[in-house]
Amino acid sequence: AGAVAKPPADAQSADAAAAAAAPAVPAEAASSSGATTGEKAGVTISGRKPVKREWYQSGSAVFVTLFAKGVDRERLNVDFKERELAVSFPLPGSADEEYQMDIDLYDAIDPSGCKIDVGKVKVELVLAKKNVGFHWKDLEKVPEVEFKPDQPAYPTSNTQKRNWSQIDREIDEQLKKEKPEGEEALNSLFKQIYERADDETRRAMNKSFQTSGGTVLSTNWGEVARADYEGKDRPTPPEGQAWKDWRQK
Repeated sequence: AGAVAKPPADAQSADAAAAAAAPAVPAEAASSSGATTGEKAGVTISGRKPVKREWYQSGSAVFVTLFAKGVDRERLNVDFKERELAVSFPLPGSADEEYQMDIDLYDAIDPSGCKIDVGKVKVELVLAKKNVGFHWKDLEKVPEVEFKPDQPAYPTSNTQKRNWSQIDREIDEQLKKEKPEGEEALNSLFKQIYERADDETRRAMNKSFQTSGGTVLSTNWGEVARADYEGKDRPTPPEGQAWKDWRQK
């Protein structure tokens, strides 16, 4: 939200009030109390010089200054709400043009503790902080961008939301339902046996398979422990194959 001005009745009235804004408050006036400052000017359609706005803060209050000369206190409207501030008043030198400001505040205030001070060249509003000691990073609240985790991370024109967790579960279930066949089924069976076996059974399977060149797979450790698959207990090789020492070329 910001300052908005209505167009003047004629160009002459706009030119007559063009110098209505007063000089800015010196920076040292705010820094001497350890306060922080901020500055913003409104925008007009008519070409009139915008009403300058500054703000600074202390530990207990936020001070908003509007630099406008000769503001009529009786026609000044200020509405203090816990998280909103609305201000309006006719601009000096014009019967039709009005200054308006309606903003969402950065943090909560106590409306009952707020004050208004109208001077010759400025209007000062004192906003009592509800959370005393809390540092405002800005006068106005910055809109928060909602994060939607269900939306794809990559650019897409598809507005349909997808539940990727559900899709992963469906794929896992589908893979479990698919039954392997042939050699794949046999390897799957051996894998299941190995995963569910105790240490001795696993030791038997490893030794028998490795020392027999992959021709024996036994789960009986009592038998495998005594067997010599590389010597006297070497099994007959498959048809068309022959044993050979890998160290010999």
